[in-house]
Amino acid sequence: MKDEMAKRKYQNGNTLRNLPVVTVLSYFIFQGMRYMTPGERWFKISLTLIAALLLSLAGLHILLALIVGHALNFSTNGQLPVMMRYVVSDVGLTREKVRIALTKMQTTAQRFGIIDILIYGSFSRHVMKSTSDLDLRFQHRPGVLPSLLAYCYATYIRIWANLNFIPIDLYCFTEAEFLDRMREDEIPALLFSSQEMCTKYPGAQDPILALEKNAALP
Repeated sequence: MKDEMAKRKYQNGNTLRNLPVVTVLSYFIFQGMRYMTPGERWFKISLTLIAALLLSLAGLHILLALIVGHALNFSTNGQLPVMMRYVVSDVGLTREKVRIALTKMQTTAQRFGIIDILIYGSFSRHVMKSTSDLDLRFQHRPGVLPSLLAYCYATYIRIWANLNFIPIDLYCFTEAEFLDRMREDEIPALLFSSQEMCTKYPGAQDPILALEKNAALP
């Protein structure tokens, strides 16, 4: 049975594809927080609150400061290229962009306490196209400090992806149960092939081999 999160995500995405204004408003208000763990959700909210506090101390009205702070969080830590899939359809995802993203994470993630990176979605089903996004899950060590470090890294990767216009749909987790929400027909590719994830997914794919199987990706 498909996970409710994945089902709503793709069904809602298809419904909103022809309603760009609704799509933009939805992304602006929620910024993907409905699918986050409580810890990552509070981290993202705290970024808005910190920005709003600084703006308020600078003389901006508190309500306006909250709106501007939320907008700043959205423009930097939001997943803008993913949102654009539902506005302009083709976001120009290419094989080279995916390869660059994989290399970027492979060379930087582990120093931030990331245990493994799982790649789901059209990538894992070998049907990725120029209109697709890169669906990622970051597994990190438990605990307050490791979680904060992972959330900071996820924020960094989102900003980097926005600047390079690479549509990355990214969420963090610690417990493997979080992955029970994912679609059953998607066997992820593992960037670091951790023992826990290899045990959970004995048929897990190698990212480079999986990329080559996405024949429709330009």
